[in-house]
Amino acid sequence: MDATGKTAPPRRSPRFAWAALCLALLLGALALSFWAATKNFAIADPVQSPETKKVLEMARVEGDVSRVMFSRYFASESNRALFTFKGPFQAICALLAWLLAFRAAKGRRRGALARALLATVTVVAIALAAMVPQMIEKGRAIDFVPREPPTAERAAFMRWHGVYMVGDALLLLASLALLPLLMNLSETPRASGASPAGDRP
Repeated sequence: MDATGKTAPPRRSPRFAWAALCLALLLGALALSFWAATKNFAIADPVQSPETKKVLEMARVEGDVSRVMFSRYFASESNRALFTFKGPFQAICALLAWLLAFRAAKGRRRGALARALLATVTVVAIALAAMVPQMIEKGRAIDFVPREPPTAERAAFMRWHGVYMVGDALLLLASLALLPLLMNLSETPRASGASPAGDRP
């Protein structure tokens, strides 16, 4: 209560707004990388991109299999450059969101859920960033290996790729659930007796 005896409004914390901004940047990078990677391979496919087919014919690349491998190589290198930046960027965004909001969420309604999602997003983002160098190494090893017959190297890459895609999906879902929660937490009062220390800059 204030000096007039009225109940003071819940204390607003800018930490949650900044954490939500970090998370929005993470989601933006995730959406952009998905679109760019899909677009790159669509452009590299002579069936989907007539212009690519013309370029390959002008370069006198012989054989359908060789043409596909040749064009997909450039798409793969473009995606590797993108993911080399995306992995650390998302990890930094997640870590900043965790540093800003994890402690401040303690004692607030739905604070426990927010803290669990923050931890999930941070751990998954860091793990995915750590996977990128290995993914690039395994991908380059099969750049000019025909898809048929299947090889052990391609199978190993696809396993890593599958794990990465599952992690990406988990990161997306957890971030989408966390973003509105962070935006609402700044309006949520703390539980009785909870320390406001987490709101201090």
